[in-house]
Amino acid sequence: MNKPSIQSVAKAFSVLEYVLESSMISDGTGLAEIAERFGMQKTTARNMMQTLEFCGYIRRKERGLYAPGEKCAMLCKAGSFAERIRPIALPLLKSAAEETGDSFILTTLFNGERLMIASVSGNSVISVNPEAVERERKFNYSRVTTHVLLAFAPETERKMFLESNPVPPGAWPEMEHELAEIRRLGICAKDRTDNGFFAAARPVYTRKNVFIGALGGYIPIAEATPEKNAGLCRVLDRIAQEITNLTGELS
Repeated sequence: MNKPSIQSVAKAFSVLEYVLESSMISDGTGLAEIAERFGMQKTTARNMMQTLEFCGYIRRKERGLYAPGEKCAMLCKAGSFAERIRPIALPLLKSAAEETGDSFILTTLFNGERLMIASVSGNSVISVNPEAVERERKFNYSRVTTHVLLAFAPETERKMFLESNPVPPGAWPEMEHELAEIRRLGICAKDRTDNGFFAAARPVYTRKNVFIGALGGYIPIAEATPEKNAGLCRVLDRIAQEITNLTGELS
């Protein structure tokens, strides 16, 4: 392999990898240790670490030690979704859409935003296009999958989302109450008559009980009956369990 074109970028990644490795066997890595290992002046090493910290890949602990930051966890999460979770989920969503005619979506929180991992439109004459729903960003806090994500996601991911997407003034007490109810029921369901569909969503976990994201389903409001709506919720339960079983011991 040829040498990298931008040596400073390659060295930054090498330093980051070293911090990750060190964090597995110790409390962290000091600035002097990093400078010595990579043959850098302390000033250069400090500037590099400050940049990595600003970008969220490194954090400083007590005694000036450096440890992996929140963005490192997101890199691991992205790899898991790309290599295992999406390839598992997408065929299940397609199968459910063909069986029911309804539309399905899998979402997660990533880098302070809600990210659509996989979506499939139903095959009925009247169906909901999840990607069209996604483009209506003004309805971010009215989405059932957003509510499920905020109800069940780890606190660090939830905090990042709320910082990037401030809750409308005065709306938080009511939303917090709703999120508590979603946690109690394990599902969120709403008639979105303004958008023309019934929507439901529930959380998805790995077998190790690690939160994956929110699995949602849509039924055109013209076809939404109590019986069909309940059936959609049962299908979501089944898909979520299948994803859990197939992701195995993923953590």
